[in-house]
Amino acid sequence: MRAFIWALFIFLLFSPAADFFAIEDRSAAKFSVSVNLVKVPISLFDEGGRMVTDLKKEDFRVWEDQTLQEIRSFGRDTGPVSVVLLLDASESGRKERDKIEYAAGEFTRVLATGDRVCVVTFDERVSLDLDWTEDMKKARKALSNIRNGLRTALYDAMYLAAKEQLMHVEGRKAVVLLTDCLDNFSRVGFSEASRKIVESQAALYVISKTVLIRKDAKNERRVRMLTDIYRRLFGPDQDYVDEFFDRKEAEMTGLAESTGGRCFFPEDYDRIQGHYSDIAREMKSQYYLTYVSNREPEPDTFHRISVEYLKPSSRLVYRKSYYYRPRAQYRPQALEPAFAEE
Repeated sequence: MRAFIWALFIFLLFSPAADFFAIEDRSAAKFSVSVNLVKVPISLFDEGGRMVTDLKKEDFRVWEDQTLQEIRSFGRDTGPVSVVLLLDASESGRKERDKIEYAAGEFTRVLATGDRVCVVTFDERVSLDLDWTEDMKKARKALSNIRNGLRTALYDAMYLAAKEQLMHVEGRKAVVLLTDCLDNFSRVGFSEASRKIVESQAALYVISKTVLIRKDAKNERRVRMLTDIYRRLFGPDQDYVDEFFDRKEAEMTGLAESTGGRCFFPEDYDRIQGHYSDIAREMKSQYYLTYVSNREPEPDTFHRISVEYLKPSSRLVYRKSYYYRPRAQYRPQALEPAFAEE
């Protein structure tokens, strides 16, 4: 009974009255690569949160499924990068749209020659606003023309950005996702979306607006009413809105760090630009190691990666798993056509 009321509470709290929504699959996401040469992106941070940039191969060890592996190559990942700029264009970002567009636009200014971007936005639809380009002026123009909708198909957007834009891209690649971590209109669940992100072998960087919107959510009349009802039923000691957002933040942070990316939580809209800059610098300072598994994995099997840094450090972020030769995954019929037609 309690679980049912909790689910009803969340639906009423964050879904428009007429929303079509998908039941979320919360099973553990499985990650994939398509060849036995495994590339592991690595970011190391000191106690002050600064990236460590004098790393050496002999200071690392890597395991697959608890079996020590031989590091074949190691170095700074300085090649061109393909970046999907994936932005929430739902109602929640309408008021601060200019700041968001400017921050994403400034990100394109610090990319290097040979880097390229595409722009994908989502509300109740997922739209390819700009296909791959090295022309950053075109990218900034596309960002300035974003139109806001009402609902949020976050998981559809993650799934389609990975499958349609990244699966066949060679070399370094990343998704930079601006979101409030809420979804009320997707046809696929978080598990399907997260698996597709990692199958693409892209690093996921998330700029989450949850800190910003949870302040406003608690002041909405509907939220206050439903919170009061839930507290009368199950007790006043817990903040159910915070519990919901904490779960969403943990879900997205776990996925991002599993791909070798990170999650950022700005406390005001002016800080979003700084986080875009942090991501650009990190992508240009990131290291990698490769190994060929000394095991003989079966196709479509899941494998865990563990990396150890032998010197003192504060935080090590790296890709933590992969799926060896996954079975072909087809786009759900509900996601046809892939992107919304203008």
